[in-house]
Amino acid sequence: MGHFLEVLDRFKQKYGEQNVFPDNRHMELSKPCIEAHHGFSVETQETIARRSELMKDYFAQIDHADLVVIVNEKNGEEYYGTGTTVELGYSLAKDKKILFVRQPTNSNILSLILANSVHAFDFASASQKIAPSQ
Repeated sequence: MGHFLEVLDRFKQKYGEQNVFPDNRHMELSKPCIEAHHGFSVETQETIARRSELMKDYFAQIDHADLVVIVNEKNGEEYYGTGTTVELGYSLAKDKKILFVRQPTNSNILSLILANSVHAFDFASASQKIAPSQ
């Protein structure tokens, strides 16, 4: 989670807080869900319902976004959690430009990128396309 927050702060500084999602309100509402997901607290019907509402927020933000940033790194390794994978799939279905924090090497993710001919970039080298656009 620390790396995600670091990337989020970097984007807020560069593009302005009002132009970056999730915003502080969303992050605060997410805390009980994140804690339950990582085993720091017990999952309840309330956290499940809240997670559903938060995902609706994410989908609405993706709908309006010009670029979707996928934080696909955890503990220095390439990683795709369930939420990230859902958001990536939704972004692909909406034909959004996608920026990955880490160059994807996962064969399933690469297959999705190539099948959808999306604009996919590595965060470290945003000018380097890893999938052709049409």
